[in-house]
Amino acid sequence: MPRPTPPELSAQTGAHYRLPSEAEFEYALRAGGSGRWPWGDGPPPPGQANLAGSRDVSPQGRRWSNAFPGYGDGWWGPAPVGRFRANAFGLYDLDGNVSEWVADCWHKGYRRAPGNGAAWVNPGCRVRMYRGGAWSSAPAQVRSAWRTAGGVDVASARVGFRLVRQI
Repeated sequence: MPRPTPPELSAQTGAHYRLPSEAEFEYALRAGGSGRWPWGDGPPPPGQANLAGSRDVSPQGRRWSNAFPGYGDGWWGPAPVGRFRANAFGLYDLDGNVSEWVADCWHKGYRRAPGNGAAWVNPGCRVRMYRGGAWSSAPAQVRSAWRTAGGVDVASARVGFRLVRQI
């Protein structure tokens, strides 16, 4: 059975769903922390997230060349949601597994960005922001402040999305 799209989901539940803004995603990812990575400033603790670790091995025997030293999570590809610990806000898989689309259009920096945390959207936007590291991301790409751009028509095992239920 196909999954409902957000308008169908909204019609079924009576609630409004949307992509988070870039600011909302980073706030949720940090969950009250201020470290370089969502878990702090040191290496990831065991079982933190689906991250590229030096102990991970693909089914073909490959290893990561740019990974967290000494880390391994047992996955080479996306893991089922909830296999790793939730953050302090009770949210799963924000700091690994797949990078996620947010509602904002690509902008090089934050000059002229909305000051209230709302999404920065331009009419006709075809390039969106991705936030959060993926299962294959280098350590620098798992930083809490990491961001990159991607097309709206890209399909990848490294990119997904989550919805925010507006209350």
